[in-house]
Amino acid sequence: MNVLSTLSIKNLKMNKKRTISTIVGIILSIALICGVATLCTSFRESLIQSTIDRSGYWHLNINNINVEDEKQLEHNIDIEKAIKIKEIGYGKLDGIVNPEKPYLKLYSMSNDEFKDLKFKLIEGRFPKNKNEVIISNHLNYNGGLNYKIGDEIKIDIGKRRTLDNYDLKVSNPYDKEDEKIVDSSNINFKIVGIIDRPSYDFEKHQDPGYSIISTGYDKGKTNLFMAFKEPKDYKNTLVELFELNNYRELEYPKGDLKFDEFAMNNELLRWQVLNFGVTTMNMITTVAGIVIGIIIFTSVFFIRNSFAISTTEKIKLYGMLSSVGTTKKQIRKNVIFEALILGLIGIPLGIVCGLVAIFILLKVVNILVGDFILNGSEFVFKTSPLAILLSTVLGFITVYLSAISSARKASKVSPIENLRNSDKLKITNKNLKTPKIINKLFGTGGVIAYKNLKRSKKKYRTTVISLTVSIFVFIAMNSFLHNTFGISNQFLKDLKYNIEISYRDEFKIDDVNKILNLDNIKDKHIIYRLPRTSSIIINDVNKFIEQNFNDKSGQLEHNPVTERYLSIYALDGETFNSYAKRLGISEKDANDKGIFYDLYTNNGVDGKVTEKRASKYKSGDLIKGIFEYNKESIEIPIATIANITPIGFEGYQSLSGYLFVNIDDYKSLPFEVETILIDSENPNTFESEFNKEFKNLNCTNIYKIQQQQKSLILVISIFLYGFITVITLIGVTNIFNTITSNIELRQKEFATLKSIGMTKKEFNRMVNLETLFYSTKSLIYGIVLGLIGSYAFNKAFTIKLESHKLESQMYVPIVPIIISIIAVFILVFIIMRYSINKVNKKNVVETIRNENI
Repeated sequence: MNVLSTLSIKNLKMNKKRTISTIVGIILSIALICGVATLCTSFRESLIQSTIDRSGYWHLNINNINVEDEKQLEHNIDIEKAIKIKEIGYGKLDGIVNPEKPYLKLYSMSNDEFKDLKFKLIEGRFPKNKNEVIISNHLNYNGGLNYKIGDEIKIDIGKRRTLDNYDLKVSNPYDKEDEKIVDSSNINFKIVGIIDRPSYDFEKHQDPGYSIISTGYDKGKTNLFMAFKEPKDYKNTLVELFELNNYRELEYPKGDLKFDEFAMNNELLRWQVLNFGVTTMNMITTVAGIVIGIIIFTSVFFIRNSFAISTTEKIKLYGMLSSVGTTKKQIRKNVIFEALILGLIGIPLGIVCGLVAIFILLKVVNILVGDFILNGSEFVFKTSPLAILLSTVLGFITVYLSAISSARKASKVSPIENLRNSDKLKITNKNLKTPKIINKLFGTGGVIAYKNLKRSKKKYRTTVISLTVSIFVFIAMNSFLHNTFGISNQFLKDLKYNIEISYRDEFKIDDVNKILNLDNIKDKHIIYRLPRTSSIIINDVNKFIEQNFNDKSGQLEHNPVTERYLSIYALDGETFNSYAKRLGISEKDANDKGIFYDLYTNNGVDGKVTEKRASKYKSGDLIKGIFEYNKESIEIPIATIANITPIGFEGYQSLSGYLFVNIDDYKSLPFEVETILIDSENPNTFESEFNKEFKNLNCTNIYKIQQQQKSLILVISIFLYGFITVITLIGVTNIFNTITSNIELRQKEFATLKSIGMTKKEFNRMVNLETLFYSTKSLIYGIVLGLIGSYAFNKAFTIKLESHKLESQMYVPIVPIIISIIAVFILVFIIMRYSINKVNKKNVVETIRNENI
């Protein structure tokens, strides 16, 4: 180690406060970069594991495979693992109350594969031989039975066929009049376990059979659940397996595919491959780009600023070294050597701090809401070698570039200027004019401060930039939070109900009355619709703005038709009258009339989401149509054209529109109950009691769904507020370093002013003006940049999802701006007073003498 290196180490030890401050800045910056990257990796891994926990690890499920294809698929080089399941057949079971699912459907698989598909045992165990079986709780819950462990099932298992002997597939719904069970054999089973209902990819919604699973059977149709070796290349793998020319042929098949019964595990692929839609991916990329840009810019700026301050403070040291023969190259090496030492300490500590912070954060989240959000799974902590490498490389590059920039500046200045530290002052022949208001408000001290700021702009520019960056980041990241919650809150609308009840077959009058008489009901709404056999056809197509979506242009185009189907819904009297009142229509004006709604959203080629009407109907028009099944005519006058939907139709839209009527006015039409909406005092208790009472009705607990989504928002809040806290800490540290170093460098100036008679009052006025100047100028720049950042986030979060407009209005961050204004003035004032108090404690004569040594 040479003399200069030894001097550098001693200098770092002597200036412990500045050294520690710089290291802390590097640690915070690197911790932020590494922490955010690790958080994203952990969150993605958590979603992957949650998906696997629910449905198993597989990417492609193909049903009804012949023996030859089965062997080819199992031994395909692109397939990592194939879970083989035998579909033995169907058997009709007496006592099932669901008329759409009258069968049991027997599957067989090997013992070690039950857990591969993540079948969740509620009680009991998995079968060990042909005479044992597990059943789905869906059979009891939905089928209206009450099987328990140890019960026996005797049933004839065979194949489903039409009466004219055509095999029926899973996709073929049950048809009592045109199907039969053939080639059946009687089997006795003992129930040894009850599982949660398998995912829809296993027991499909339209399948007319409830799943029961045994082991040891080797006959029947084969279903394969396959996991790919390289999920990211899944499109090429699928093209090869299906023997296609390109992936588009699978998305838009023009003819029969090699396998016609298949399903993709899209949720797993979505997170493993980041397989999102173009619009969603653009939004994610844009938002991530802005956030990463803010992180990198803030981190790089702080590290660079720390080295610039450090170099400025040691400018006289470099002047002394130059005067005794040290070359510019040696000075540059000396500065870089100091930077390397600080980087070797700060960067590893920053990575460790980032990893530890995310680990603790995930543990806290798991304790609070982890398993609730991920349906029984927890957030997984996973480090990313790429994130650690990126943080390390970026840290060293930033430290090096920051150091070399400062080193070049130090080496370019002559030894005399370095010793005098005079290159920072701007001296001109012109007199600096001071506004009269400065003299009136702050006196001589204010005038001196104003002129000093004008003469040494470079010195104060760093302080202003530091404050500006901190204000900009605070305002922009608060806008990010607002937009994040704004998009989430569109899915958490303030609904007037928390339970939704729908039918599996049809509502019975007795069931409706029983439901409405249950306990814990504060309010209720009933929605009726005409049965599918009673569709209304409108022949007056001139009333409609005929449009058709064009895939190429991305717009709706004119496409005339000869007739339109119209959806007519009826609401109970109270709900209809309340809806009419919201639209400004009295009960009398709405009597025997309908309310027409036909707004829809359209995403144009330019990406703008617009709202349009689908028809030319207006208030007072008469809607004329005929029933499709009996050709009888119907006429309903329009009371008003609505711009909002009634309760239960949030987010609905149609290119034909909806007509809402009062059920009390149209009892002669064959309306059926479609949905019952309940506002319950205790929705969880209501759901539990409802499921015990009604087996053929669906009960959706919206309150539970909302609580789950709110928990997710809580997690996002914890992550984002933690992010803002670190950013703010970086900013505060940066401002503290900048202001304190500037004050320390001006000790001679302050001592000289005091020595020629400046009073303490005048001195304070001078400091107050500088505080006001720093703060005001920084706030102007910071607020403007913050508003630009807010606008950028707003545009990034404006998306169109499944033809539903999700657009947040432009958010003006008034509260963050007010907080910034107050915080900046208080922060700068406190730091300035702290620095000045340190200066005031020093002896004036000693300060001037030391500066001249």
